[in-house]
Amino acid sequence: MDEKEGSYVKRLFGWDTLRGQLYWTLLISSVIPLVLVGLLTVYSIYNILYNKIEKGIEQNLQRVSGSLEETLGSLYDVSQQMSYHGFVGQDVEALQTSEDNYEKSQLITAIQRNMGILNASNPTIGLVFYYDTTTGEIQYNNYITRDLHPNFDELPKLSVKSDHIFNGPHLTLYKYNDISVFSIVRSVGGITDPDNPLLVYAETNVKVIQNILNKEQYGMNVSHLLMNNEGTVLFSDKPELTPIGSSYDAEVMERYYFHEVTGSQGWRLGVFIEKGEYQKEIRDWFVNYSFIVVLGLLISIWSAFRTWKVVIAPLHRIRKGISAFISQEPNDYFQMTGLREFDFLIQNFNDMQFKIQDLIKEVAKEASEKQEIEMEKLMAQINPHFLYNTLNTAQWLARLKGQHEIDRFLSLFTKVLKYNLAKDGTIVTLKDEMDSLNDYIELQKIRYDFEFDVRYFIPEPFLETPLPRFILQPIVENALYHGMMDEKGIIEVTAQEQGGMLVLRVKDNGNGISPEKIKELLESDTRKNNISGLGIGLNYVVRTLSSFTGGASELKIDSKIGEGTIVSIHMPIHKEAAEQ
Repeated sequence: MDEKEGSYVKRLFGWDTLRGQLYWTLLISSVIPLVLVGLLTVYSIYNILYNKIEKGIEQNLQRVSGSLEETLGSLYDVSQQMSYHGFVGQDVEALQTSEDNYEKSQLITAIQRNMGILNASNPTIGLVFYYDTTTGEIQYNNYITRDLHPNFDELPKLSVKSDHIFNGPHLTLYKYNDISVFSIVRSVGGITDPDNPLLVYAETNVKVIQNILNKEQYGMNVSHLLMNNEGTVLFSDKPELTPIGSSYDAEVMERYYFHEVTGSQGWRLGVFIEKGEYQKEIRDWFVNYSFIVVLGLLISIWSAFRTWKVVIAPLHRIRKGISAFISQEPNDYFQMTGLREFDFLIQNFNDMQFKIQDLIKEVAKEASEKQEIEMEKLMAQINPHFLYNTLNTAQWLARLKGQHEIDRFLSLFTKVLKYNLAKDGTIVTLKDEMDSLNDYIELQKIRYDFEFDVRYFIPEPFLETPLPRFILQPIVENALYHGMMDEKGIIEVTAQEQGGMLVLRVKDNGNGISPEKIKELLESDTRKNNISGLGIGLNYVVRTLSSFTGGASELKIDSKIGEGTIVSIHMPIHKEAAEQ
């Protein structure tokens, strides 16, 4: 921030200004209550949210554990019905001991019917079958199995009892699916061969694990971890953190919050959540609180702005108006405010301002008239009538003697003189000025014994631009006088528009002018500065342009010794501006 910007900010918010005190008072009065209330509630809200989150996770974990217990209970009940004491197992036992083919046919039909009833009455159960360890065959399966000879020893053991084994999540044995299921393997004993018992296999259906280990029920991004009673991981939502088959490591879980429950059969179910996710509701509360703080600040700023607009802004406009009036700049800061107290002051100040402006205009008008009178006196220093008669006599004598070059010289000189001293108006067009300048150039080519070339680059749209009479000739003559005595010279006269201004340039390749001489040309008194043949130099051009444009014009001289000189005239391009 630079010094100017810093000064502006200080004026806008500084304590030493009425506006700054108003801003800071409203902001402080708004921020302090918000901060105190925030600090007072942070601790309470923090504890409430932590207790809410922790209790919610524990309750959901208990509910998940109950659902898992219920699912395993359903698997156990189905295996009970398929044992020799169940309504399905009784027919299986009878079939193994029967020797009558008809009776066997009836028993097989009954087994298949009862298997369908068993499956329909337990909607959470999927694939169910018997497995004969003697023959290695799958019997009475309700769905097509993936493998004709399953290896039950490879299934992850969730809980092992004497007569049954619960298996943790594993790939279903159903051929046409790729989901994870819980299952039970139960021995129902052997009739013909006690050493090779008949096994019962039952697994959950496709939606059970999705419903039980559903993350969305916690309301946040949690991960499940299922272990057997020995601490071996059987299922994990983050296998990269807790690989399946590894032992649970508490050190790995340091950046997580971990909650667990133990099932009735010894297995352990836990959920773990990143501490950042655990604190999400805390962060959400802080975001909402920050929004309230920002809203309060915005309301305070709006109140300060409203107060400033009603009270401070009128005072500020009055101050700016006074400053502009002192610096004589046009201003529009004195609009009425609608408040009687301020409008009374503004009305009186406006009346005073208008009177002073009228006085300034009157003084400026008198000064302009005085300058015009001085110019007329300056032009009247030469008697045109006497000069014209004398030149006409000399021109007649030259013709009589056959001196055609002198005749041409006097003719051109007379035209230039008539143009410069004409009394039919001081304002001409750029085209008129260029025509007179051409006559003057021809006159000078006769006068001087060295060669020079004058080139014009005047776009046609500028030819009708109004300007004072006799402002280019003194500049061109100055170029001839100061540098083109020993070599061929080039003078370029150009016109162009820059930023709404007409820029006329006279450029030469002469010897150049020193800074001291430039100052003398611009500041010397006209009567002492005899650069022009008429005794009227660049000082005349400056004064004429200033009178014509009301001070809106400028004459510049840029020169380098040995390289040449550029004289530039900057004046308003629009006709109405010039006339004004």
